[in-house]
Amino acid sequence: MTGCAAFAPPTAEQVVADRAQQRVDLLMAGEHEKSYQLTTPGYRSTENAGQYGTRWAGVGMWKDARVQSVDCAGETPEACTVVFNVSYNAMQHGLQTTNLFEQWVFVSGDWYFVQKF
Repeated sequence: MTGCAAFAPPTAEQVVADRAQQRVDLLMAGEHEKSYQLTTPGYRSTENAGQYGTRWAGVGMWKDARVQSVDCAGETPEACTVVFNVSYNAMQHGLQTTNLFEQWVFVSGDWYFVQKF
């Protein structure tokens, strides 16, 4: 019955990794409005896509961003921590690499990025 494993629903970690990578890819492509749709409904009720895009103005210096890990606690997790490995150009220092930590929460049947104010 090994073929049945192919139909298993994705884990929370897999879903969050995909959505987190999608959000960062959209940011890097300048698609702030689409990336904004992956923030929590509560955040979207307080700030618009333009304000959100302003918060991420530095993403233009990024060269690459990849999900490094996703940690979701519990059998039915409601929150996950995502760690990205981000490469960026730093003036006078060249290409640098750092980690970016994000929180994601399960709200109304889907996973959303928690944008801090």
